[in-house]
Amino acid sequence: MKTSVFFILALTSMSAVAQKVVLREGSQKFSTGSQNAISTTIYGSSKNDVQNKWKSTLKNFKNEKVKSDKHEMFGDNVLITDFGNNPVDIYTTFEENKKEMTVEMHVAFDLGGAYLKSSEQRDKYSIAEKIVKDFAVKTTKDVLMVNVKDAEKVQGKLENDQKGLEKENKGLQSDAASNQDKITAAQRDIITKNADLAKKKTEIEVQEKVVGASTGAVSEQAKSSQKIHEKLLKQEKSLQKDVEKLNSNIDSYNAKIKKAQGGIKKNEAEQEKKKQAIDAQKKVVDDAKAALNKVD
Repeated sequence: MKTSVFFILALTSMSAVAQKVVLREGSQKFSTGSQNAISTTIYGSSKNDVQNKWKSTLKNFKNEKVKSDKHEMFGDNVLITDFGNNPVDIYTTFEENKKEMTVEMHVAFDLGGAYLKSSEQRDKYSIAEKIVKDFAVKTTKDVLMVNVKDAEKVQGKLENDQKGLEKENKGLQSDAASNQDKITAAQRDIITKNADLAKKKTEIEVQEKVVGASTGAVSEQAKSSQKIHEKLLKQEKSLQKDVEKLNSNIDSYNAKIKKAQGGIKKNEAEQEKKKQAIDAQKKVVDDAKAALNKVD
């Protein structure tokens, strides 16, 4: 997992900086002119995303139609039951700051000849404020929740990688230990073989005297002594080959141990890097969660 991934996630979290969603009242420009409106800021979303979600929100109310162009969204005869039985027209404009990933949203409620103002319709204004704020909070939190989940996925991947490295390390340790056991066994066999060789040399020396003593003896006796001598020589040669093979095996086992030790060293270095990456990613997750929890 490349380090850049951590920075991307961290930057995404920070771009949707968790803040309290603040509502502002004031005059804003609409297709109908300058009207009193409720304004707020959506964090971490694009203009297109905010527009689509706000359109969906307006459609959840009973309405005649909701239409929009690149400048303004219009909800025609939207029935907000908490307002009463009289529908309202809702005008909304959006201003995007792509660099900071914020969208300024301005919402004006046409009650039918007069636009909603806190100083004139306090109860209805409070209801409208709640609609706008709930939308802004949810939309901002939706983005931050994605950041949290994405950051947790990266953390989970890193932790799985760490477990894989730990398993690999155990395998390397096991290989080194197994080859060391084989060396110990081979060394014991060499001691035994060398002892057998010493005995065999003694037997050969004795038999060589027998062969020498049988010179001039009857043919059958001489042949028998010679065969025994040759057999002993073959046994000696076989023992020598066994010792050579055991020494060759020890060299091979040592090479495997050296390779495993090199792998263990590299593995432990990778584990350390992975642990640092996990710690860094945990902070990204914590920051993303903290950002999410601060939005209200």
